[in-house]
Amino acid sequence: MAKKKGRRPTVEGELSITSMMDMMTIILVFLLKSYSTEDISVKASDDLEIPLSSAKKPPRLAVNLVVTRSQVLVDSVPVLSLERVPDEETGEEIVRVPEDEKKGQMVSKLYDRLLEKAEYAEELSQRAGTEDSEFKGQILLQCDRRLPFNVIREVMYTAGQAKFGEFKFVVIQGGEG
Repeated sequence: MAKKKGRRPTVEGELSITSMMDMMTIILVFLLKSYSTEDISVKASDDLEIPLSSAKKPPRLAVNLVVTRSQVLVDSVPVLSLERVPDEETGEEIVRVPEDEKKGQMVSKLYDRLLEKAEYAEELSQRAGTEDSEFKGQILLQCDRRLPFNVIREVMYTAGQAKFGEFKFVVIQGGEG
């Protein structure tokens, strides 16, 4: 009769290498999934003071729309100069879009430039043909925190009319969360 092989006697306190490898694999996968390198560098202007935020969502690359206290830029190219006029009620200087540049709430030059960007992005998206490259109408919006709301509203309205409906505000990570 053949002799049956028995189990080796185990010594108390011994770790199984298989369990340890499983644990290390899980930790490695977790660390790789949580690691992010999606910082977007934004060129700051002397005329732009970015607001603080406690947001944790990572930025994505998109068309970059910058509204400083003196001008509006699309992908670092100046599109429109803003004007400073005295406020009728307080006498303080306020920033606004020049009246001759607007049609209602839409800013004409900005609309033309953004529509051109949107159509170009749609064309590239169709050529690529993948879901990842699909045009989603995302725009990175950098606004000086001292700007009046009506300037930001007019810029956002114009961007929305030019097929950019998803706004990502650029802020400096800071505030309490």
